[in-house]
Amino acid sequence: MRLVPKYDVCLSFAGEDRPYVDEVARHLTELGVTRFYDTDEQADLWGKNLIEHLDQIYRHDSRFCVMFVSEHYARKMWTKHERQSAFDRALVSDTEYVLPVRFDDTDLPALRVGTGYLDLRRLTPRELAGMIAKKVGTAVAAPPAGWEYQLFSDNVGLHMRNLKDKRISHEMGFAAAGRTITTDTDALDYFTARSRTFDGIINAISDLLSPGRQQWAFGPAGRPGDKDKIRLLANRFVEQYENLLDWSADLRGTTTPDRFTALYATAAQLPDQPLKQIEQFVEEFTAASERGAGDLELTLSYDMSPVEAELKKVQTT
Repeated sequence: MRLVPKYDVCLSFAGEDRPYVDEVARHLTELGVTRFYDTDEQADLWGKNLIEHLDQIYRHDSRFCVMFVSEHYARKMWTKHERQSAFDRALVSDTEYVLPVRFDDTDLPALRVGTGYLDLRRLTPRELAGMIAKKVGTAVAAPPAGWEYQLFSDNVGLHMRNLKDKRISHEMGFAAAGRTITTDTDALDYFTARSRTFDGIINAISDLLSPGRQQWAFGPAGRPGDKDKIRLLANRFVEQYENLLDWSADLRGTTTPDRFTALYATAAQLPDQPLKQIEQFVEEFTAASERGAGDLELTLSYDMSPVEAELKKVQTT
């Protein structure tokens, strides 16, 4: 007789990485993979000796342990207990047991350098769940119709999550000190150059979502898209979103003669509306890709009048 483990996989991760892992857990359920994910078993864990109970799960009750390695994972107390149990199991297992996946390049004690891993900076939660399903031997159905839009949505979501801290800094109006401009002429010239850059970013976003670009990546009607092109299109889209954040931070971090201060501060707020419009579009696009239908359009708009008013003050002073 051979005992069948309770779970196909147990998920070991730090709380800071939960948003990504939560999506993985959801997709594993959709694929029919049994997994231990702490939030699903809060009632069962209530009142138990967690050190003993989790040791049982990570040492005995799972076929594989997916270990989400990150800076946070390496220094947390509970993840230390989980990985110790997992590595103890791996020592006596005749097949691979610990399946490491990485958010970053943090060194993890006891994880040997030559151990194969997956890089989560290049994998969406849905893609990782599919690879886990294949590892445990669960049949994965062919991609559904419209998978191209789902892949685009997943990749955009993956990279935008990585910009969360930068987005919060923008909302706070924070920017690290950057260049110092000492003359009026240089301040006006730099503002003019940055204005052209802003226009370029807005135009680039429109170009990325143009019908021609969409057909190039997603494929013409009746034909499949190209995964590499879809990923590239998603990456470039998020890059332009990040460029808006960086553009604003650059103006906020620039020191100018006093009479240009208000102009630079006002201009730094120009990306506020486009950023919100992009985020709303991404949210609606994700919902549409999940239900397999939707007719969406991204319209970017912003009010130049406050900037023009401040520019007029500078030019007439």
